[in-house]
Amino acid sequence: MTDNQAWLHQQIQALAQHQSRFTDRAFWVALAQLVDEQARRQDQLQGEIDGRTWRPDKW
Repeated sequence: MTDNQAWLHQQIQALAQHQSRFTDRAFWVALAQLVDEQARRQDQLQGEIDGRTWRPDKW
């Protein structure tokens, strides 16, 4: 997770903690899960690009 992603995750968690209504808090928690999933997929895609770059049989 990059610094920007970690910062965003921290901000979302802080916003979620300050919500009094369940629906508002659920929104922020779901958004945090989305950010985590995007970070995971970005990491996987970067790994795939690196792997294909160094494997001539996949060019």
